[in-house]
Amino acid sequence: MNKRLYKLMDWASIEEVIYSECSHPSDILGPHLKGQTTLVQAFFPDSDSVVIRWKERDEKGKPSETKMEVADDDGFYAQLLPTKDPGAYSYVVTYEERLEDGKTLKKKVLRCGDCYRHKDIISEDQIKRYLEGNCPDASDFLGAHVMTLDSEDGTLFAVYAPSAMRVSVIGDFNSWDGRTHQMNKRGESGIYELFVPGVAEGERYQFELKFKNYEIHRTSDPYAAKIDDNEKLVCVVCGEIADKPGTLIPKKAETRDSALSVFQADPYRFIDGKKSAFENMKDSLIDICGKGGYSHVCLGNVLSSSGRRSDKVMSYFATDPRLGSSDELISLVSSLHAAGIRVIFDYIPSCFAPESGALSRFDGTGLYEHIDPRQGYAADIDACLFNYSSNSVVNFLMSAGISLVKKFGADGIRMCGIARMLYLDYSKSEWVPNIYGGNENLDAIAFIKKFNGEIKKLYPGILLIAEDSSLHQGITDPLGEEGFGFDYKWNEVFYDDFRNFICMDPLFRGPKLHLLADSMTYAFVDDYLLPFSGREKTFEIGELYDLLPGDDEAKKAQIRLSIGYLYSHPGKKLIGFDPDPSVSKMLSDLNELYKKEPALFKAESDNECFEWLSNMNCDQACISFVRKTDDPEDMLVFVFNFSGIEQNFSTGVPYEGKYKEIFTTDDKAYGGTSSVSKTVRKASDKRIDGRTQSISVKIRPQSMIMMKFIPYTEAELEKVIEQRIRNYTPIKKSKK
Repeated sequence: MNKRLYKLMDWASIEEVIYSECSHPSDILGPHLKGQTTLVQAFFPDSDSVVIRWKERDEKGKPSETKMEVADDDGFYAQLLPTKDPGAYSYVVTYEERLEDGKTLKKKVLRCGDCYRHKDIISEDQIKRYLEGNCPDASDFLGAHVMTLDSEDGTLFAVYAPSAMRVSVIGDFNSWDGRTHQMNKRGESGIYELFVPGVAEGERYQFELKFKNYEIHRTSDPYAAKIDDNEKLVCVVCGEIADKPGTLIPKKAETRDSALSVFQADPYRFIDGKKSAFENMKDSLIDICGKGGYSHVCLGNVLSSSGRRSDKVMSYFATDPRLGSSDELISLVSSLHAAGIRVIFDYIPSCFAPESGALSRFDGTGLYEHIDPRQGYAADIDACLFNYSSNSVVNFLMSAGISLVKKFGADGIRMCGIARMLYLDYSKSEWVPNIYGGNENLDAIAFIKKFNGEIKKLYPGILLIAEDSSLHQGITDPLGEEGFGFDYKWNEVFYDDFRNFICMDPLFRGPKLHLLADSMTYAFVDDYLLPFSGREKTFEIGELYDLLPGDDEAKKAQIRLSIGYLYSHPGKKLIGFDPDPSVSKMLSDLNELYKKEPALFKAESDNECFEWLSNMNCDQACISFVRKTDDPEDMLVFVFNFSGIEQNFSTGVPYEGKYKEIFTTDDKAYGGTSSVSKTVRKASDKRIDGRTQSISVKIRPQSMIMMKFIPYTEAELEKVIEQRIRNYTPIKKSKK
């Protein structure tokens, strides 16, 4: 090596690069202006020679080349060029035949660009917003992004790891050697970036971090758009999405008076080993939702998760490889949209998988979780808890939630595990109080409100559902100091109470009718979505059908009765199981009635629109109630027989008039034994249930009847008045 070149080189910094402990390798590697010359340095461990090949060709059409000098036998090269502008170039790296780990590696020639020609690619504004926690578009520059810089195609890799000593990107393109592509730290921001020429869509990669205790750790990209191996969390470079499904979001937002009926699908049940689950779901869900008349389908969590449980996410931007690719999911959503079916995704910002190589202790510290296990770990589910006071966590979770809409085309988001987020002492024996000594997680509350406000601003038509088992106030109130801004709250307590009731032997249901009445004590506190046989409950207690008493016919009758109760109860509807054909027909008819009858969907959170008629008839185990609107002609009367025998049941009614049966769960078309009665019942003057008017019905065992109120016409009313006068008033008889 010539003396001038030797003197220009910073040997202390070179040692940092060689020992792979450098956080600012671009200060050493790549081209650097030295007066009227340019110093080019490169590091290719275990190589034998490196040649600089210029993009421009000589007079004979051959590329011009300059061989670099060996500065260190570990693979560090340098060359002083007699120009201030070396122009575009690449490296030709030769690895001679050698023995490594008992294997003979053949001679290899690698052609690659110089990563360190390109600096400061992420803008200062993006970094500033990220550090302030105001960067819901963080996924636009963190992660892996295919791009072209200075006519050179490649991929920009970026990651936030402020406590790491060194970060490298590793992959098939560098034989998974963390010494080769050491990334540049942007000042003291904690953001590392590196543009790697030649790395294209489909390349596999991970990040390798060297901690300050010199431990080396390989991990997935938190913002990875694709995971190739769910166990090893190997990421894959993805291209930009050409057709953004987010544009398919309906412009008109759902309102509280919309007839919202949801079918919940568990993606893992569609895995068959032949086609991807997303491909299998496409035809199946369109058929189920189309025939059933559902307005929405809830896909559950589709992101890369730990084990069989899909509630512990490992990668928040990539689909689970066991289910299929992002492109297949986008295709599924587009097909559902084309069929007029809107799509709801699960979003789990409450906890994440503790597996090494994912988010846990990402840069050697609790970057995403609290380092204190009292705050950062949930022992009951073996999961890590997010630190919502961290701006990087807020950016990450905001970006992840928004990407469900932006990338996959979600029409709605169900935010899961809110109770765990809201309360610091949730399922904990030891916990740390907030600054006021209370048990509310103030940072989590601030995050939820910030997320809801931001996503509603970007996508006004998005449907936000809170999966919350707590009694916290304001969940579905308008966004503000007290309100969280959700459209609906997932009412798990409704299903729990009803399941406990309906799974009893019919002989014992009468004294337990209060379990049904209990749900009405909170039914109007929030705007609810009523989940029926949800995926979570299926894991814990089994299918509802298996828990019901009686033989198959009795079980089917009780399933029909249960669905009838769901559709009669105030609150939006969700079905979480695949019904048999006869029940599918009933659900289709119920969904048509649900959209047609205003009393079923209007003002569902208004307690003035619901009235109990009879809910204490323990002897018969029958109940009745009214659903109504401001218009009396919309009124519906429901009668339920939860006993195992046919009964004559009398119930008070609000008005004089006629009551026409329009639906029964015992219809032969649904597998029952009867049909809708054609008899129009007139209210009588018999006082029952504190009402001056009443009707009597014969109702089959374990079934429901829905009746519509029909007011008297003027002519009918005159006859009723005349008959009443004749019944109760003495009339003088003419004497002969």
